[in-house]
Amino acid sequence: MWLRASVRALLELGIRPGMDESLAKRVRLSNGMSLFGALMLFGSAPFDVLEAPRWEVVADLLGGVAFLCFPLLSQVGFQTGSRLLFLLASNVLVLGNDVLLGHDSGAELVFIALATVPFALFDVGERAALAAGVTFAVGGFAVGHSRAFHQLHRPPPGFSATHYYVYSAVMAFAIAIYTLYRLSRANADAERALREDVRERLCAQQELERSRQTAAYSAKMAALGEMSGNVAHEVNNPLAAILLRAHRLRTLVRQSPLDLQALERVSGDIESTVHRIRRIVDGLRTFARDAEHDPLRPESVARIVAETIEICSERFRHHTIDLRVEPIPPDLMAVCRSVQISQILLNLLSNAFDAVENQSLRWVRLRADADDRQVRICVVDSGPGVRPDLENRIMEPFFTTKDVGKGTGLGLSVSKGIAEAHGGQLALDRASLDTCFVLTLPRAPAAPLAATTDAADPKTEHGSG
Repeated sequence: MWLRASVRALLELGIRPGMDESLAKRVRLSNGMSLFGALMLFGSAPFDVLEAPRWEVVADLLGGVAFLCFPLLSQVGFQTGSRLLFLLASNVLVLGNDVLLGHDSGAELVFIALATVPFALFDVGERAALAAGVTFAVGGFAVGHSRAFHQLHRPPPGFSATHYYVYSAVMAFAIAIYTLYRLSRANADAERALREDVRERLCAQQELERSRQTAAYSAKMAALGEMSGNVAHEVNNPLAAILLRAHRLRTLVRQSPLDLQALERVSGDIESTVHRIRRIVDGLRTFARDAEHDPLRPESVARIVAETIEICSERFRHHTIDLRVEPIPPDLMAVCRSVQISQILLNLLSNAFDAVENQSLRWVRLRADADDRQVRICVVDSGPGVRPDLENRIMEPFFTTKDVGKGTGLGLSVSKGIAEAHGGQLALDRASLDTCFVLTLPRAPAAPLAATTDAADPKTEHGSG
């Protein structure tokens, strides 16, 4: 346990809080290589006592101590210098063996293994240091192979080049294998850390998506609550009309002779009023459901607008606010999720209602136009407008200019997110003299007229006041 803790502490020398992870990985590799080199040199001493001259044993011991000191250089801030000195010392030791023990000792094999070590110790971005490390090994191999210092060759009596060749080969394989092992281990640790980072990021994204959906649903319910506060009027008024017409029918059937035309007219009024109630209820039910996973598909703009107006028109009428919808071509189609677009329009109409409620001139207009690529739906009101210093903030989450308890601050921000998710946008038209919010959506090819006849409800235009 103590040994493992000591080795771990040695490997962490030079690692500082906030250090770039790539550099930290290289420093750990350098410390590990230094420890490995020291162990190899100390382990070589017994072999050299039997097979090599005494200076070789001294070199093993001094080299081992030097290798143990290289991590200390990292600790005091010389991360690059410690790695370069490690490579230089390694190649100098091998060159000394090659020169003094001769070509047949196989020391040149170790240069080949040492040429791989810089790629483990330096990042590709550290080009100068990487090139220097490789140059040490290639240069040492070239000098040794040229036999330029052949006159220094002094093998001791009884020296066996064959035995030392095997030793050099083992050393070369050990260095290469250990280098690749450490590099592979470091890469595995980095990949493992990346998979925690990716997992955390995915969890954060999922949590953000859940929060976004919750915010969108809260904004939807808030808008629905504001705009359908008078839903009782939306339903009770046509119910009262049905009741009156039912009394009228009872009166008609008591008359003699029967006025068949009057009966037909009254029953037709009852039928159309029931259809209106059905549209209101269907609109509320459709608006309240979760449409997050609905597919994007061509939808009639006129139908979306008509269903949205059905939900909120009574509130405008009850407060004598003139709400008018300019005629929309029945074949105008947008690629969208109709429920979510209705949510945006309801938010815009709710904001427009609040903006004009206390004004002397109180009106709201909704119109739609298009070009070849886009559909534009505009909600315009006679309110005081948006102050210039607030124009860049009105789309921020939880920002609201309404009184405390009256607005959530989510309507415009959620609506903007929905519009962008459709490939469109929601923006304030700064060029308009009146307050005008513009919803832009991708345009879909026009559907056959027969398929959109129902959507072109003649009651799309509402007026009051």
